[in-house]
Amino acid sequence: MIRANAQRSFAAGEVSPLLAGRDDFVRFQTGLARARGFLPLVEGPITRAPGTIYDGRTRGDAWARLIEFEFNVDDAVVLEFTPGFMRVWRYGALVMDGGVPYELAIPWNSAAALKRLKLAQAADVIYLVDGVKPIKKLSRFALDNWTIETAEFDGGPLRPWNGDEAVTVSADAASGTVTLTATGGDVFEAGQIGGLFAMRVEDWTDVPLWTGNTDVIEGDLMRYDGRVYEVTDVPSGKNTGVNPPVHLSGRALAEKDGITWRYRSTDTGLVRITAVASATEATAKVLDRIPQQLVGGAGTATWAPGAWSDAYGYPAAVAIHDQRLVFAATPTEPRTVWFSAVGLFTDFALGTAADLAFAYTIAARQGLNRIVWLESGARGLAIGATGEVHASRSTVSAEAVTIENAAFAMVATLGADDAQPVSPDGAPIYISRERGRLYELAYSLADDSVKPRELTLPARHLGADRFEAIAWQSAPLRLGWITRASGELAVMILETAEDVLGWATLPVAGGAVESVSVSPGLDGGDDTVTLVVRREIDGQTRRHVERLAPFFGLLTGAIDIPDANHLFASVVYPPAAPATSFAGLDHLEGESVLAWTDQGQFGPYLVTDGAVELEAPAGRAVIGLHDDSHSAETFDLYAVSRNGDALGDELALRGLGLRLHRTAAYRARASLRAWGRDHPAGPWVQRTGDGVPGDLRTGWSGADKIDLTTGWANGVRLEFAPLGAAPFTLLSIAPLTETPDPTRPKEGS
Repeated sequence: MIRANAQRSFAAGEVSPLLAGRDDFVRFQTGLARARGFLPLVEGPITRAPGTIYDGRTRGDAWARLIEFEFNVDDAVVLEFTPGFMRVWRYGALVMDGGVPYELAIPWNSAAALKRLKLAQAADVIYLVDGVKPIKKLSRFALDNWTIETAEFDGGPLRPWNGDEAVTVSADAASGTVTLTATGGDVFEAGQIGGLFAMRVEDWTDVPLWTGNTDVIEGDLMRYDGRVYEVTDVPSGKNTGVNPPVHLSGRALAEKDGITWRYRSTDTGLVRITAVASATEATAKVLDRIPQQLVGGAGTATWAPGAWSDAYGYPAAVAIHDQRLVFAATPTEPRTVWFSAVGLFTDFALGTAADLAFAYTIAARQGLNRIVWLESGARGLAIGATGEVHASRSTVSAEAVTIENAAFAMVATLGADDAQPVSPDGAPIYISRERGRLYELAYSLADDSVKPRELTLPARHLGADRFEAIAWQSAPLRLGWITRASGELAVMILETAEDVLGWATLPVAGGAVESVSVSPGLDGGDDTVTLVVRREIDGQTRRHVERLAPFFGLLTGAIDIPDANHLFASVVYPPAAPATSFAGLDHLEGESVLAWTDQGQFGPYLVTDGAVELEAPAGRAVIGLHDDSHSAETFDLYAVSRNGDALGDELALRGLGLRLHRTAAYRARASLRAWGRDHPAGPWVQRTGDGVPGDLRTGWSGADKIDLTTGWANGVRLEFAPLGAAPFTLLSIAPLTETPDPTRPKEGS
């Protein structure tokens, strides 16, 4: 009789069945065949995943997208976007307005449109894009006072300048509302309404450059740094002096007691088109004064329409990076990225100075794979496209990206899904194009660039269900919550410094998770994970807004065992006078629920008229749905026989030792595995300890040995599961196994 290799860590969580033969691989040695409803921890244990607390329902039980909005670390809300409306959740409660939930009408009227949204927050403003509508700006003035409007931008961006010298445009005035007239070809179309239009002077022969110490008279024009100035007053004996005019509006002196200069215009006039009468005539509002040379006459062949309009489309991706607001990917320019001026998010006037706006179009190697997202990282701006991923960064260390130092390079040949990445510690994590894998863009010191690292490689089978969206939780644990097509969550624990990468799944008691967001908690401490869960309740489809219950405090002792919450869509009843009747469960009408209380576990009960009746009084309770599919299963136990590796030899389990932490109850069983046969599972061995039912203030920590035995088989696996709603944390296991004596006659399994 010998002891099999003890497993002292489960930090890898659920790993792929393809690794079942890799007993030399560390993630196999610290992994499980199944981690369903259990979370692996960096320290090595697995612990029961938290349940959820019911907060309410989405507006009209409609499909909803949750968007976190953080103004300060202790001032955060979750925005609920349903088709046509936005509501605001703050720490588990709807923000009210006059006794009813506050609502704001929004311009997206379908779930498909809401799924397309990309967003970037700057203080109290969120910029939203979808590739279809004009860029929107959502502004917060108070918890119950929000506005949404079309964002307007200064100076651009513009499409390429016209290159046909025969096609010119002129204006009938320099300011106010003007009429633009094109000659030599068609220029205007209805889709340009609301868009920008720029006109630049080609011929400056009648306006000289500014020169110093030059005699001028009132009314003379001069140019300096792309701007035109008019002389309005010349004191006796004065000339242009040594200081040029630099002001951007009105009248000003360039030097004391010198000439007075009036700012007239730049070399480019900018307007916003308000109406289109024909292909050769449009009405526009002047934003930047039109140079006098373009008023009347032949006009100019150097003109450019705005890059964003109904005619050319709107951006589909947005980010804030290096103090710039960045947009990308219109239908007509699917691989162009536009950067605003530094610190001026509405300024897209292109220029050559380092702090001005600029644009870059990524060359296509194969096909015209469109950009689907932008994500700011510690090592540059990641740019995800359907065919590859690029990165933009400054070529000068510790210097913000500018037109002078920006470098663009392809960093991954695998394309990206359009789900927005997350960036824990500045390393973007994104879903692959086929939605079956997750990649991290991690910095490589050797290559001085970011390189893709597949995070799903140890558990690639989880991607067969197709990943849909990612949300990242930083506190108290570093966890990625990933929605999947089935509605089950995948959970990733990632601690790069400790080389810990673990995976698990979390079913939510028959519900389907459709959206997830993470926001700081009320005290700025533990993050709050909020879900939209679709459930069938009493024969009707309901969409619940549910929060993951706190659970890390159970491991540290900060949360008492009676306050544990491993139930779903639950209601938490705080300490009160002991009672048997608990109401407030209307959202679970007709459903079977459990009650976890300071007097033990009760139930199951059928919720009737929104209430349940316990058979004994309890002072505090958690009541909700129980998911009995949660369990953790090892791979086949491994042992070494006196003849060496026992792979393929029969094996028998003769006992099991476990080390537990703050555990109130659990179940364990073994299953036999043999070629060509079913895998029968033995009976559950239940362990309840002295505290269940009874005083549940503390859970058991320490070693436990159970009488779990099997017959002979080619493979033996162990399975662990919760017992009802009781907390359960497993630190390590040490199975006691027997391999056959070579002289013993063969037995059937």
